[in-house]
Amino acid sequence: DPAREGTYSTWVVDRAGAMHAAGTIFPDAGGRAEVVLPVSDAVAFILSVEPPDDRDPAISGQRLLGGTFRGGRAELSALGSVTAGDLPLRVRPGQFTMFTPSDNHLSGYPSNEHAGVWLFNPAPRQSEQNDHWVRLTQLAEGWVYEGWAVRDIGTLGAVWLSYGKFRPDGAGVVNSRDDTGWGPFSGVLDFATAGEEEYPGDDWISNPLGYPVPGNLALPVNLQEKDAGGAARWTHVITIESARDRGEPIGSERPFLLQPYRDAFGDGRPGTAQSITFRGALPGGVATIR
Repeated sequence: DPAREGTYSTWVVDRAGAMHAAGTIFPDAGGRAEVVLPVSDAVAFILSVEPPDDRDPAISGQRLLGGTFRGGRAELSALGSVTAGDLPLRVRPGQFTMFTPSDNHLSGYPSNEHAGVWLFNPAPRQSEQNDHWVRLTQLAEGWVYEGWAVRDIGTLGAVWLSYGKFRPDGAGVVNSRDDTGWGPFSGVLDFATAGEEEYPGDDWISNPLGYPVPGNLALPVNLQEKDAGGAARWTHVITIESARDRGEPIGSERPFLLQPYRDAFGDGRPGTAQSITFRGALPGGVATIR
């Protein structure tokens, strides 16, 4: 959506290391587009996501793909553009669980535990990390991770509930809270700063602050909800988003196309460990000089 997420722009780097804009593209149904190169000595190609109504002639921090020309052809990769230093995404980053810490101090445990999701390893001995902290690949500065609980994923009526944006530390350890703390629908007025959990997650219990609830969902949500055929309706997803989206209005969050981790909540009981599953590589492509 160009009005919301911006547009794809192309850039080339010449032999002297200078970057040149090669134009905005609108790929066809097959993902193809053509541009006229602004220089004759292009050695590298970059595809970026530029913000809506962009007036800055320089490239944005959201570099999506890049590659070096060899024989007039550049294999384009998100590694080194989206991820830091050509790092691949982790295949087994850890675990998540259903849990609602925001109301446990008042209502005890368990209480509405099916209405929250938190990103840590509740069963560390069953994880590759062997401790409580999830590990995710460090990202380039223009990108952040965002966690979601999604109802009816893959349908026109899908509802995406964000549980906040976050970044791992320099070693890839996810050991701090996201930017929404306990969450705007936790029922806690000072949700961003309350609590002691140093890992990402949100509770969806009540809405005393009157924020717009995505999909007009009833609260508390039930992440173990099933459809008429008995299939799980809720999915846990971790996406990679533009860092420009930090601070966007609550309830307006939408996912970008980079969605590497996805798992159904299924029949797992609250408080039990569920593995985060890598579902495929980041996008790529080819740039060819003709």
